[in-house]
Amino acid sequence: MQQKLQKPPGYKDSNTPEQQTITIKQPHPPRKPPLPPSFRPKPRKRDCCRICCCTFCIILFILIFIFIVAATLIYFIYQPSPPEFHLGSFRVPNFNITGTPDVSYLDADTVTVVEVKNRNTKMVWHFEQSNVQIWAENGELNLGSTKVAAFDVNVMNMTALKAETKVRGEEVLDAKQRRRLKSVFDSKALTPSVEVKTKTNVIVQGWKSMMIDVTVVCGDVTLKQIQNGDMPHCSFIIFKW
Repeated sequence: MQQKLQKPPGYKDSNTPEQQTITIKQPHPPRKPPLPPSFRPKPRKRDCCRICCCTFCIILFILIFIFIVAATLIYFIYQPSPPEFHLGSFRVPNFNITGTPDVSYLDADTVTVVEVKNRNTKMVWHFEQSNVQIWAENGELNLGSTKVAAFDVNVMNMTALKAETKVRGEEVLDAKQRRRLKSVFDSKALTPSVEVKTKTNVIVQGWKSMMIDVTVVCGDVTLKQIQNGDMPHCSFIIFKW
């Protein structure tokens, strides 16, 4: 019995018919239909807005906290107090009513002294040029206005603000107003009102704060009370111009 020889690798028998190799292509998986625009994922703009908003709030909170701490330290170190205003004196050296019995005119001069006191031990109060207006009869009688130069009030010190006003024929009075005004002035029952509008700031060891608008109002006393030594306290109003 003859032993069958093994064929070497790659041997191809010419007598054997060629086998046809058939390659079957696998079908492609079906494509998903495109999503409508409303279902497509959007960029993360909301996250960026949230981050920016949170960052801004944190920075703002830190700045407010620093400002509060600084203001607290300044208050405890310097113990600031607002200036005190008093109506030191008020005089009317000239008060003359001229004209006819039916129509009269007022000529008047006034001299006003407002005392400004600084109770601080480390802060100087500085006042810019001031506008001083004098009224009487509950604001119905104009006794003139003037300007006063800038001035400083040093620590634990007092400064007198002097203002002189004049009116010449600006107030027209009828017969009733003339009689009433003459009677009020002769009896020293005239009630003046002094209004000072200015800007102020504080000076601490060479450092100057920002300017703020202030209004000082003095009044509610008669000429007789002032001449008897009454020095009424004036109101100090901030941010009213």
